[in-house]
Amino acid sequence: MVDELKPVRCYVSPASGKNKIADWYHELSAQERADADEFINLMRKTKDWEMPYYRPKLTGYTKLGELRWRSEQKQHRLVGYLSGGVYFALVGCTHKQQVYSPASALATATKRMSEIEAGKAKTVPYDL
Repeated sequence: MVDELKPVRCYVSPASGKNKIADWYHELSAQERADADEFINLMRKTKDWEMPYYRPKLTGYTKLGELRWRSEQKQHRLVGYLSGGVYFALVGCTHKQQVYSPASALATATKRMSEIEAGKAKTVPYDL
């Protein structure tokens, strides 16, 4: 019997109706997409998420965490939060020397988390 996969859901913009994680994903190179697919599939099968692949708390942010992997000599991040056994992916970005790109990634993630929690934004399954 196969264990159930850990659900990962993506933020959908209430203004545009677009899956913002899919938008970010499609801007990645073919190799970065392949590495992201492999990493997310591995994490969905992993029971206990831990460092170095999952950071549960980001300094200065109460609920935000990040999935972390390397591709094309860059550190990639999927910033989001765990709630009820589901990981809500809010922003895709890269990270170098303690700087996120885009620089607004954490502020954007905070805003998107608030929208989801207030019922103003919806999410869809991560199926990229």
